[in-house]
Amino acid sequence: MKRWGYILGGLIVWTVHFLGVYVIASVGDVAADADHPLSRAAVGIFTLICLIAAGGLTVAAARRWRRGGDEMGFENIIAATGGAISAISILWQGLPAVVG
Repeated sequence: MKRWGYILGGLIVWTVHFLGVYVIASVGDVAADADHPLSRAAVGIFTLICLIAAGGLTVAAARRWRRGGDEMGFENIIAATGGAISAISILWQGLPAVVG
């Protein structure tokens, strides 16, 4: 289970970000308006936190991959690739909500 968490770490962060942005936009729409500055700020901060988490996981996996020497070579490749795709996707999802 620990290996699966490592391999899918970036994708899990992306999933959490997707759900979080959806919840923030929904609450913002019910409370006032989805374009409210407070809602945009919350999405921006949450996007930044998730981007840092996905980027950290990507860098850690890429360093382990480059270092080599362990039996988790393929897992490191998948974790680094998934983390990079997740970071790009988080940025892609978060920017329109922040910019408007």
